[in-house]
Amino acid sequence: MENDTVRSMGESTLVDVWINGKMRSVCVSRGAIESFLQLAPDASAKMSEDERREFVRTHLAIVVAATKEQLAANPVAETLLIDTLGSQEKKKTFVERRKGGDRRKGDRRAGGSAKGGRRQSDRRS
Repeated sequence: MENDTVRSMGESTLVDVWINGKMRSVCVSRGAIESFLQLAPDASAKMSEDERREFVRTHLAIVVAATKEQLAANPVAETLLIDTLGSQEKKKTFVERRKGGDRRKGDRRAGGSAKGGRRQSDRRS
């Protein structure tokens, strides 16, 4: 995502996203971020604009899901205000799946060939 598509304005963080065939402006409130992170009100006041922008950038799937819920009620809206980002059940849905490390068990290549990646036999023989 480009740096200029997520920006802060006062108590809100704005992001421009292509959703359902239209470019939408989504405004995520500070309250939505602090309730999602379950921060105490004094801790959220310490959250800088850069941290809020980074939150929206890294949790964009959650922001888009909340936006789509609002679009279900008003499909022609071009600007949306997000006051809640979802419950804990939804939060668990977007948790990183690969916490255990690399899923691959080893090198997937058949073997290191001496010909620099070519097959052992020449097909045109």
